[in-house]
Amino acid sequence: MTGDDTPRPLSDVERDVIARLLSVPFPGRDELRAQLPFATVEGRCGCGCVTVSLAVDRAAAPAPVLSGAPVSADISDDEFYAGIVLLVDGEGYMCCLEAYSIGDDPVRRLPPAEQINARPQR
Repeated sequence: MTGDDTPRPLSDVERDVIARLLSVPFPGRDELRAQLPFATVEGRCGCGCVTVSLAVDRAAAPAPVLSGAPVSADISDDEFYAGIVLLVDGEGYMCCLEAYSIGDDPVRRLPPAEQINARPQR
């Protein structure tokens, strides 16, 4: 992760994508929702994709999640397949919004939140 323009507040798109990921029920979701106002971007991936590392002020309560990747979503169209995962550290705080692609090209922009179909990990 690089820190060229960080730390910084979440962009509107990043905030909307995380909120969309947190719209499906799973253990710890409500605590992660409560962390969102306390989250900032502390670094970004050096490959040029939109993956960002997150920091959450510890004034927010930790989330009792069952997995380090409690929620994800697919992004796809006719020519491109990718995914988004919200990662949580071992202490229960959001730590990364990861966008990954299946193929050679990195994900260079997050989709509009309404195009995201989030699903909890099982």
